[in-house]
Order: sequence, then C-alpha cells, then structure tokens
Amino acid sequence: RQIKNMKAKNKAIAVYLDNNDKNEIELSWLYKTWIFNSLNDDFDLVVYYNPDAKHRLEKFLGVRSIPMTPIRKSSDYPFLNSHYFCLEPYNSTLKEYDYIMKTDCDVFLTKNLKGYVPSEKMLVGHGGYYSAVNNDTVLGWMKDDLIPSLNKKMNYRWEHRNITLVGASFFGKAKWVINTVNDQAILTEEILEHFGDRKIIGPSISRGISSMLAGEIVINTRYTNQQLLLWALDSVCWEDKAISSDVLHIHAWHTDKKWSKHSFFNGDYNNWIVDDKDIMSNRANYCQWIASSSIEDIIRKK
Repeated sequence: RQIKNMKAKNKAIAVYLDNNDKNEIELSWLYKTWIFNSLNDDFDLVVYYNPDAKHRLEKFLGVRSIPMTPIRKSSDYPFLNSHYFCLEPYNSTLKEYDYIMKTDCDVFLTKNLKGYVPSEKMLVGHGGYYSAVNNDTVLGWMKDDLIPSLNKKMNYRWEHRNITLVGASFFGKAKWVINTVNDQAILTEEILEHFGDRKIIGPSISRGISSMLAGEIVINTRYTNQQLLLWALDSVCWEDKAISSDVLHIHAWHTDKKWSKHSFFNGDYNNWIVDDKDIMSNRANYCQWIASSSIEDIIRKK
C-alpha cells in the first residue's frame, strides 16, 4: 500500500510525478532500483504528484505519496514541479527527515547507496547542459551578463566561484537540500521572467535549461567547494562505464549514446535482452535490464 502520512525512516528520496505516460515509466525505473537494492529499508520514497496522476501510483506499493497541484510558473515551465515541493508549505513532509535526496524520476539507484549517510558535505549531481568546448564562453556570459542582470533585478548578490555543470540531484542534510532547491525555484522564475519568451538566452544556451543555470548559481553563491561533494550523483548511463563503488545514482542523460532513454522510448532497444550474468557488467546493461523488466520480475530477482 502507499504510505500517506507515516514517516518510517530518517532519509528520503523526493521526486515529482506529472500526469503523462513517459513520466510514469521513468518513475518505475527509480522505484524498481529502490526495491531491487533493498533501499526501501533505508529510504522512504516520497512522490509528490499531480492529482490528475493519482491512478498512476497504484502499482508503486510502499511509496509515500503527496498530491501537489501544479503551481506558479509550472504550466509554462514544467521542470519547476520538481523544485516547487521544496517551497512552503509543501516541504513540511520533507522537514520530518534528517537527510533528503532531491532527484528526478528518470534515475537508477545502485547498491552503493545502501547504508550511505552523507557527511558534513552535500552531494551534488553532474550536469551536461553545456559542453567543455564552450565552458569558458558560457561561464563568461554567466559572470558578465546573466548574474549582474539578476543582481540588479533582485537587489541581491548572486555569485559564481567556477563550480560548473551542477546536476539535477542533491543529497544531504534536509535543511541544506530544501533551502538549495527552494532558492533554485525562485531564481529559475527570475531567469524565465528576465528573458521572456526567448528560446535562446545565451551562447548556445536554451531557455529549457534555466533551472539548471539557477541551480549552478545557487550552489556557487551558497556553498564553497569544502562543503560539497561535486558530481557525486547523476552519473552517466553509458555502456563504456562500470558501476564502480563510487557510483551511487545513475541519471538517464539526454544523449543518443547507449544507454539512451530517447532510444529506449523510440523502441530501438526492444530486442536487447540482458542476460542475468551481464546485468552489472556496465551501466547501460543495468539501465536496460531495469527499464525492460517488470516490477514483479525485479522483486523475483532480489
């Protein structure tokens, strides 16, 4: 059954489920790895959801489900749904926990999270929303254009200390994560308002990554390197990468490199069957096995 009001553990993984088939399938990847690696003994899985998506949660037994009607700018920028649950009053459930992992639905947890407790540092994910090729160009634009414009508009002092490519996921003390994502949501709104309907807002920078830029600015302003474990989450999902002991959490990156969630949804992997002996041989095999197996199959393999 779904747990609606009871907190059982001191760590939680928090995500937002919207009312569409693709997001439901992506949540199943997170859910299946939560079950397969027995992380349901360590973490509650807290799923905020669009009330129209209530029927989509029926198969996800044991999750802590919280209805949350889309608010503020989420109709214009749906990515904000996965940030807004850290705003008042929605974050009251998250405040019950000592540690929070804020992430997206399209992720795969690994066994290395079992028993893991963050230290005095917050784990920060790895993003790929701009490339190393234009890193200096984007960084210069953020420092010389975007951040000064935001500071003038908001009468604030946002900064950039050269911490780049901050990912979508954070894991650490509940207060740190809640405050970080709260600030990220507010700053995303300001970036969207500043650029209006422009699709390209910077050098090879699309409006669609406004929330990622906001997260990068918040991390640079609020924290020093000594307070962070950088690129510790949102690991790539590729076939040439092993699931080493430092890989806690794998994200379905937006690329065409195998494993690609775009290829998966296009049906390109329909004939790709992963043998039991090969499941853990690389990240792509693990992701494909999880994504293509039913919840019942996953439970049988535990």
